[in-house]
Amino acid sequence: MVMQEMNKITFVAYDTICTICISGPTEESSRLLLEKAKRLALLVHNTLSMYDPDSELSKLCASYTFGKPAVVSKMLYDFIKLNLEFSQQTDGAFDFTVGPLVKLWDFLGDHPQIPGDQDLERVKKRVGFHHVHLSSARQEVVFDAADMMLDPGASGKGYALQLVSDFLKESGVKKGVLDFGGNLFVLGSKPSTEGKEEPWSVGIRCPDKKSMIGAVNLSDRGIATSSWYEHCFRKGGRIYHHLLDPLTGRPQEMDISSVSIISSKAVYTDFLSTAFFVMGFEAGCKLATHIRDRKGIDVDYVVLKKDGRLLASKGACLLS
Repeated sequence: MVMQEMNKITFVAYDTICTICISGPTEESSRLLLEKAKRLALLVHNTLSMYDPDSELSKLCASYTFGKPAVVSKMLYDFIKLNLEFSQQTDGAFDFTVGPLVKLWDFLGDHPQIPGDQDLERVKKRVGFHHVHLSSARQEVVFDAADMMLDPGASGKGYALQLVSDFLKESGVKKGVLDFGGNLFVLGSKPSTEGKEEPWSVGIRCPDKKSMIGAVNLSDRGIATSSWYEHCFRKGGRIYHHLLDPLTGRPQEMDISSVSIISSKAVYTDFLSTAFFVMGFEAGCKLATHIRDRKGIDVDYVVLKKDGRLLASKGACLLS
């Protein structure tokens, strides 16, 4: 993507590099907006990080009392509420309580190993969105199981993108690109010296190669991709990837190699790409259709099947 007359800020959050580029009326006004956008993004990180022991989410999981209400900030409450809704929509295929399983598999470690059946069964007792309850009147969270751990890995960046992109739009920004570790959201169309309105072109990586499987045109929409290649290891000729099925505690047997979700709601691109991958192609398509038809949220997808077929919904604007 070629960006002209754009002001940029880069920072580290969510264990990745984040970049925000915007085109504003003046360089000074753009710089002020970028600083505010960065502070908002870091506030989300400092609230939701699972790996920072000082984050509000980590403190909640480390210190809650079984069955006793815990008062949380509005941001954390809203995030938990949203994740509970996502988990219910997918019948648990997406479940933000998978933190104990993620820790057990340790895909980010130097020498990850396949957990034994007994360890999986033991840890699975600490997983399940139905163990989390909310009280909106007092902004409280209640856990009815011990040693639970909420994992924002499949929705945190999308949530941050949603808040920051909404802030920029409400502040009058018409053109911009937000890249939070590969989760993208674009505002408006691409700046052009010729005055033409052109969409942003975003490439989608092929999981097995460094090449691209294609590109999509985006305007005021975001895209997130889930695939096995991000964090995985091989044992006995099989690939074990980090996208775990919360119901089995194991990586789902793949019928797709990669799925990219496109939507005007950034938080949906993040959570739905994970859910789609775990659920498989047919169930994932039904979920995307349900969200589009019943909730009125635009959702499109680009899927690379395991057999090499490339499939896209009508609104994906896939370019070869």
